[in-house]
Amino acid sequence: MHTDSPSRTPRQKLTVGLLVVAAFLGGVFFVASAAEFLGLTDILPDSVAQRIEQTQEIATAEDLGRAFTQVAERVNPAVVQIRATQLVDRDEADPFSGNSPFDFFFRQPPGGQGSDAPELQPFERSGLGSGAFIRSDGYIVTNNHVVEDATELRVVLFNGRELDAEIVGADPFSDLAVLKVEGDDFPSVPFGEAEDVRVGQWVLAFGSPLNAELSNTVTSGIISSLGRYSGGNNSISNYIQTDAAVNPGNSGGPLVNLRGEIVGINSAIATRTGTFNGISFAIPVDIVRNTVEQLIDSGAVERGYLGISFGAVNPALARALDVGPGAALVAAVTEDAQGREPAGEAGIRPDDVITAVDGVTLRDSRQIVSLISNKRPGDRVDLTIVRDGDEETVTVRLGVRPENPLGTPQGGEQLQPMSESGDDAEPAEMEGLGLTIQTATPAALRRFGIEAENVKGVLVTDVERSSEAYRDADLRRGVVITEVDRKPVANRAEFESALAGVGAGETFLVRVQRFARNGDAVSTLTALTKPD
Repeated sequence: MHTDSPSRTPRQKLTVGLLVVAAFLGGVFFVASAAEFLGLTDILPDSVAQRIEQTQEIATAEDLGRAFTQVAERVNPAVVQIRATQLVDRDEADPFSGNSPFDFFFRQPPGGQGSDAPELQPFERSGLGSGAFIRSDGYIVTNNHVVEDATELRVVLFNGRELDAEIVGADPFSDLAVLKVEGDDFPSVPFGEAEDVRVGQWVLAFGSPLNAELSNTVTSGIISSLGRYSGGNNSISNYIQTDAAVNPGNSGGPLVNLRGEIVGINSAIATRTGTFNGISFAIPVDIVRNTVEQLIDSGAVERGYLGISFGAVNPALARALDVGPGAALVAAVTEDAQGREPAGEAGIRPDDVITAVDGVTLRDSRQIVSLISNKRPGDRVDLTIVRDGDEETVTVRLGVRPENPLGTPQGGEQLQPMSESGDDAEPAEMEGLGLTIQTATPAALRRFGIEAENVKGVLVTDVERSSEAYRDADLRRGVVITEVDRKPVANRAEFESALAGVGAGETFLVRVQRFARNGDAVSTLTALTKPD
């Protein structure tokens, strides 16, 4: 039997209402905490759930701030400022070379003309960089470009002490160097793990940006991207991109995670002003660790060498072979420092397309450089290749990287004809392909600045910019087509005959030669689609 509560006076109702409001305001955080602990936030009213979310955000922000502080306190004592002094010949320095008005202040006293003319005096130039102790016994990692050609090196510690430093080893290929100072018990920073680095992860950058007075500056940001590739095969081309503020002087300083571990060494910025524009790059920790350990052990770095010259597949060829846009097209097989052909011995041939290294699918053809150069000579790697439409795996025993390996042709960008003037008297327009071609006679080649002998094929004299041939197949005026659908073509008639054997709408392979200014040629594959 239900009994109604006795009626209350207006004053009593007001009192009860105030008590309820007070209880709510005083207890919302207790309710929120209890609900969060018991996992019952989904049954609370929306207004209470919103309060809980806001409370958690505030707590998370405070926790993040404390994490930044703790990392800074832990890492900063291990970060050093590097002051490098170089002795520079005046006639090699800018702006004080040639007929600069500054020359007067740096010349020896006047003393005649001709052979007795005064010579420019060498001068000392100071450079500023950063570094970090990676071992307590005085080993410091930094960039090679910070210490290169230095005649004197001083490091300034977090506590203001200055110490002389010597170069243990330097590696221009990775732009890393190791310094050593005398002493023990230096604070040091450990290396993190490359596989733990993720896009969106918070990181802190340490160093001395812009000038010596700004030593041990700490900036924060996130990892914006991984695997930023640049350059050819004469440098590390795999970088961590971050938006942590980095400026000249930060070079060589550590990029660390919120555990206080090195995930990269700050090395470069992308800028239109010379200062930070929101994009900076760091050498990833796996490359740093491998390079530094070898420099400390032996003063030099041995790098594995695959023994190929390669380039990126263009979009047309990638479609024709059904491979990813990051695949690499083998242009040539090359020798290592000991005269071996590591790739050749394993059966790799020109025109093979590499799609993966040790199971890692290539996102960019230049990724091969980092994957291979971070291994040692004698290591074995498995290459996934596509040959004549079939996929297979080839195992290569790496060789020894030579001092100056062959450059990497990148879609013919370095092999453009010297001149694009003039068409031959007998051009033929290939309707639907967007090409105008003619037989590659010596006279026709010379019109395009190509001084080469025994060239057989058809010369491309014009390419429509809106065509697949220009856009995806990377064909340009001055290249010579030597094969169509795997059939050699020595002249225009053979080109047309081979093309006639291709079905309408079918994609076919095309071999082209691209010529350098000295007449040297590089042969590469691309693909075209015959119009319906």
